[in-house]
Amino acid sequence: LPLTIEDGENVIKVYYVKDNFSYTVNYYMDSKNNAPFKTEGENAQFGTKIPYDVAKNVPEGYKTDAAVENANGTVTEDPAQNIVNIIYTKDNFGYTIRYHYDDIHDESEDVTGSAEFGSTINGYPDKIKEGYELDKTEGFPMTIKTSGNVADVYYVKKEIGYTVEYYYDNVLDNSKTETGKALYGSKISTYTDKPVEGYKLQGTSSLPLIISENAEDNIIKVYYCA
Repeated sequence: LPLTIEDGENVIKVYYVKDNFSYTVNYYMDSKNNAPFKTEGENAQFGTKIPYDVAKNVPEGYKTDAAVENANGTVTEDPAQNIVNIIYTKDNFGYTIRYHYDDIHDESEDVTGSAEFGSTINGYPDKIKEGYELDKTEGFPMTIKTSGNVADVYYVKKEIGYTVEYYYDNVLDNSKTETGKALYGSKISTYTDKPVEGYKLQGTSSLPLIISENAEDNIIKVYYCA
């Protein structure tokens, strides 16, 4: 153009190329009810697939296989239609609860599981053993992270009461009874000798005494006879 008419073929050729239009990619955590934590957008050629990368902006603790709205959308003349929404959901991660008895870790009692990122574990299965009591816990409440999810439960042996009774001709003298405390499972092999004039030691029962959980069973009897 301009075209001057001459003999022969008088042709005007007009060429069109596809225009570029804007597009938007929104990144959400958990739900579209939340505001996008990131928004990206540029221009792309009309009719081409809207470009996005699901793995590009994965938040910590979230799955890489996100849900994508308008996954196969192409660029139109209307930017309001050129939108891709990527919605990430939380992943699950493993955790361990370790059990200790007198500061010795018993791996056979450990509890393992998995829970959603960011969730909280407040409790634990009680694995108390006979003669033990809870000493302390560490790591509770446990908020699930991508790694290092460990909490500890500590049990220690109980201090349990025991009694030494003194009998004279098989008659209990309550005034001479002694009491004490010892750790569960420990051994009591001695007692205070309490003879009286005219009596001699006849024998003992439950000696040595292995401290059991029930204080009523932890009795040493000392017998004297004339």
